[in-house]
Amino acid sequence: MPTVLIADDSETILLLLRTRLELAGYKVETAADGQEVTERVDPSAEGGPDLLLLDAMMPRKSGIDALRELRAAGLRTPALIVSAHQDPSDADTPTDLEISGFVTKPIDFDMLLDAVAELTAKNPA
Repeated sequence: MPTVLIADDSETILLLLRTRLELAGYKVETAADGQEVTERVDPSAEGGPDLLLLDAMMPRKSGIDALRELRAAGLRTPALIVSAHQDPSDADTPTDLEISGFVTKPIDFDMLLDAVAELTAKNPA
């Protein structure tokens, strides 16, 4: 069963994402911000999450900054960025971070589940 690590500063969004992904058969871990993600994910360790689902804007450390730090440390796990911006260029999303996709809020859960399924199938647990 693939593991998805979700980071969002909204408890409501975390609960919605967790519920939808667990109902779809994924193991889900959550983090309140990017700082928590970088503290919990060890790029050199085996058995980490199969997919990161990171909110672009969070306190302490954004999802973008967390991904930048993890990529610099060698993490190649697929990552989806979640943002309220309808256009990825509006969110100042860097092109050098190997971002696997972009999810806009409000979240279309069918599209999200399709993207998660595709990315975790490429990187099975």
